[in-house]
Amino acid sequence: MKTIFNYNKFNNETQDTLVESFIALSNSFMAGKGHTAEYQEANKQFNEDFMKECVAAMPNGKFSSVEDLKNPMIHKNVFFLSQFDTILAQMITPVVPTVVASGYENLYDVTQVGWGDNAKYFVESNEMFIVNDAAMGIARGGVQTMYDTEYTVQAHKKEVAAYVDWYHVAAGKMDWGRFGVKVGLAYAAYIEGKVVKAMASCITAPVAKAQGISGYIANGFTDSNWLTVARNVSLANGSSDVYALGTKLALGDILPKESATSQFRYDENSAIVKTGYLPAYKGVPMVELGNALVPNTINGTPEVIVDDKTIFMIPMGMYKPVKVVFEGNTLTVEKNPLEMADHTYCMNVNMMVGVDVVVGSKFGAITLA
Repeated sequence: MKTIFNYNKFNNETQDTLVESFIALSNSFMAGKGHTAEYQEANKQFNEDFMKECVAAMPNGKFSSVEDLKNPMIHKNVFFLSQFDTILAQMITPVVPTVVASGYENLYDVTQVGWGDNAKYFVESNEMFIVNDAAMGIARGGVQTMYDTEYTVQAHKKEVAAYVDWYHVAAGKMDWGRFGVKVGLAYAAYIEGKVVKAMASCITAPVAKAQGISGYIANGFTDSNWLTVARNVSLANGSSDVYALGTKLALGDILPKESATSQFRYDENSAIVKTGYLPAYKGVPMVELGNALVPNTINGTPEVIVDDKTIFMIPMGMYKPVKVVFEGNTLTVEKNPLEMADHTYCMNVNMMVGVDVVVGSKFGAITLA
């Protein structure tokens, strides 16, 4: 499981068990076990335990079965709903990072700040110290600093609106694992989209010039462009190792000239058949960047978030170019009274998140034809 942030313990055994059960359900659903008898039974038991704990928050609340949820005296009770919101927020919180597509951890750093705070980043100067002549009567060069500047990234409120049908819950038909994954996927796709948009804007001509990376971008894949960009990125970052990051379709285009493919001697063909791309090219390891569909295009013409025509060259062990900031360490769930029907509960699942580019280390890019 990838970790972006952890949920807070309730220090209540029943409620902490509910959170852990919800995570287990979500993981099982992502593993394709949503239609198994074991999953269905676990979901049914979780549904009953969750509702029982929410009813227990009511003064003199007594729970007999999930059928109780059909009673508006229960599902409209303020104590019941408050408990529902609090526990649900803690349950969804750790699910979000588990559905972020692979490869993105190579592009961004994650920072958590307290409620109301901004994230501050100190960036070292990437200029080499200059050796000056020193002799009696000769003025020395300027004083050189380790740190160049600082940046701040502010989180903003984002939300997913969803609803629960109490009759559906009462019938034991609410699939909580699917619900958690869908909310997680929504936020994961949003974060991935923001990261990719930030990177894409950074390599456009005016922004690249302002960020000082225009000399590290090449148009078109050739061996010369590949080796030159990799070399420049490496040297600009203290001769660090460099790896190429792109989608499977983009990496799949990185191949020797057709006349050279017949000379593969180290089982490269099987690697291509197995993963769709070479593990490395000209000494540069290649790492796949996962993709996702743009929301609202799933039922029409599918559009992907990540362009298949760009490969990024990233230095290892240096500053990652994108910063993702979470304010607070939990999502929050709040009632949306304007969208509630008689037997449904509409809620906003809120997250405070900010995404921005901070180019502390030079990176490069190759745009494919």
